[in-house]
Amino acid sequence: MDSDGGIRVILSGFRPTLAVAALVLFASQAHADVLEVGTEGAEWVVGPLAQTPVESAGDYDESGRVIYRSESVQLTDIPVEYSAKIAELSARYGLSPQLLAALVWQESRWRADAVSPAGARGLAQLMPATARYLGVDPDDPFANLEGGARYLREQIDRFDGDLEKALAAYNAGPGRVEEAQGIPRIRETQLYVAAIMGRLNEQAQSQQAAPQSQTQDQRYN
Repeated sequence: MDSDGGIRVILSGFRPTLAVAALVLFASQAHADVLEVGTEGAEWVVGPLAQTPVESAGDYDESGRVIYRSESVQLTDIPVEYSAKIAELSARYGLSPQLLAALVWQESRWRADAVSPAGARGLAQLMPATARYLGVDPDDPFANLEGGARYLREQIDRFDGDLEKALAAYNAGPGRVEEAQGIPRIRETQLYVAAIMGRLNEQAQSQQAAPQSQTQDQRYN
């Protein structure tokens, strides 16, 4: 962990700085415990956490660390009915479509009728109080997306462009991020940030590989 409360990222076999910056459209420091990216995808290892865990996609090793293995990059594909809205919101709030898609996938798997046990609703899983603050109808899918994009933009600005802190604030609330001076040591939040950043890294890696493949094909044609 860094002295400022952030968490160190280690990458294996992948240099994400420029590629991931292109996906998120702003610079941010890395704040996950360990991110290892190899040929089989992204694997985040999160250190021991103090708070009670929730159900998650993480595995646990003998030391109590959480290991998140990312899912396929195709999980961030944007459904056709929402692609125009995502493009509009991306331009309006200075967020990449890939970032918004990764967030919505993590929140609701693109289910407009999703309701969490805590009461969060819709594609971007807005809590009722947050929806009221934003002035949007959480049960309207397009309004829900607009609220989610605007709220994420607010958190990015609040935390000076630090994407990981902004994502943690989206999940756990900005007060907890400010109190922790970094990502709160809440297992759900750690895995949430890891999942989204892992998918962005996978997409960046895939985009880097595509031009190389095209160049090789041209050589043999």
